[in-house]
Amino acid sequence: MAPLKSLPIARTRAGVLFSSLIFLSACAHAPASAPSAGTENKKPAQVAESVSQYPVPAMHTSIYATTLANGLTVYVVPRPDLPLISFRIGIRAGSAEDPAGKGGTAALAASLLGKGTRNHDAPAIFRIVDGTGGSLEASAGRDFTTVSGDSLSTETPTLLSLASEMVSSPTFPPQEFDREKTSSMASLIDAESHPGPKGTNLFYRLLFGHGPYGHPPSGTSGSLKGISRGDLSDFVAAHYRPDRSLLVLAGDLTPKEGLSLARQYFGQWTSPELAARSSAPPRASAFSPKPGVFLVDKPELRQSTVFYGTPGIARQDPSFYNALVFNMVLGATNTSTLNRVIRQKMGLVYYIHTGLDAERHPGPFLVNFQTHAPNTKKVLTAMDKVLAEAANSPPSPEKVKAVKDQLVGGFPFLMNTTSKLASLLLVVWSDNLGLTYFTDYPDQVSRVTPESALAAGQHLLRDKPFVTVIVGPRKTLEKAGIKGQSPPASF
Repeated sequence: MAPLKSLPIARTRAGVLFSSLIFLSACAHAPASAPSAGTENKKPAQVAESVSQYPVPAMHTSIYATTLANGLTVYVVPRPDLPLISFRIGIRAGSAEDPAGKGGTAALAASLLGKGTRNHDAPAIFRIVDGTGGSLEASAGRDFTTVSGDSLSTETPTLLSLASEMVSSPTFPPQEFDREKTSSMASLIDAESHPGPKGTNLFYRLLFGHGPYGHPPSGTSGSLKGISRGDLSDFVAAHYRPDRSLLVLAGDLTPKEGLSLARQYFGQWTSPELAARSSAPPRASAFSPKPGVFLVDKPELRQSTVFYGTPGIARQDPSFYNALVFNMVLGATNTSTLNRVIRQKMGLVYYIHTGLDAERHPGPFLVNFQTHAPNTKKVLTAMDKVLAEAANSPPSPEKVKAVKDQLVGGFPFLMNTTSKLASLLLVVWSDNLGLTYFTDYPDQVSRVTPESALAAGQHLLRDKPFVTVIVGPRKTLEKAGIKGQSPPASF
């Protein structure tokens, strides 16, 4: 996913989230779920006793991977063509780990990491980062929190020093906490008045309930209201641990220099409080959605925004690449079947896309479109016909080949800067996909056939509970023949 997921790692706003979902699906940013046939016996080259080397042919470099004594995973990617270094810290502390009823905890904590640490207050952090001419930011998505730094290689130690404080000793100053919480709540209230975010949030809630992806990463105005500074401290104590984290250093440095920086700034990162704590158990991802049509009345609108979908697959599902090709042929590009039939030929929609949101946990397979409200029924009927045809006959060899060529040809552009490559590696790590991804990817794509794509599509579409969320003017929709129910207030 985020493909996805440059990669939009921070999916904290509902509207941005859905746009990212479509982009990530179209670009196939995520790596292979398991070693492909013929690669099971591949061994990474050993360049030192505790450091493994994995090639990245598309970028003419390699990843050097090791684990520090404290459990921190470290990837170093030399790219000495420019005097720049990008680093990323990934922590398994995304919104999927938010405490029950307090959606947005991970996002709020991340937004405050740069507002105060044990040794620096917010103004001091700002001055130091500004003085480097680089950037240092933090955000949280569904599966992990990211701290991102980009700078000239000479300034990297300064930013790494601050970043190590941000993840190991954030203080969440009261004034900064109140200001950020108030600002976030205001933004969420505004977002919830728009059809895209409103529909996206409801769609995920109806599909996934209280599971990991059942609430927006940024939370809601209601859930944020109940979050305290103590909740953020507890969250960090439970989840910000080196053995749940990854450090990526990519750019103008050697493997030896990168590992030295990692040890110097993160080798002492420990979580002593965890000896007396136990992390909350992960949320169950199993949830049985009830199929149905749900109407969100927005009488002031002339358009309807529609989300139609069902629970899909996780990124590690062995059918992922076949499902990806099926999705792209069906609706994830401007030349896809849905777009060609319903938008170009019938002229019924402003846009129509499919999405395959395959991440650490199963996300949705969905169709999203916007149309003139009186045309909503016509679009749904035409969409159902296209989906039924797609599930009954394989896509043409020509279409499959075109999609495969697009995926393989576009693959290097997902990592053509150190910043993109570092961010992509966070996704590889988060989804437990393995560093053979960079060599497996073209092979996995090349194995997809029209028949295997059809089988994956049937797995996505057949005998599944489909949920439809329509945001628009109820009276107009009902007059056009749409029958639906009001969304449940809660589960």
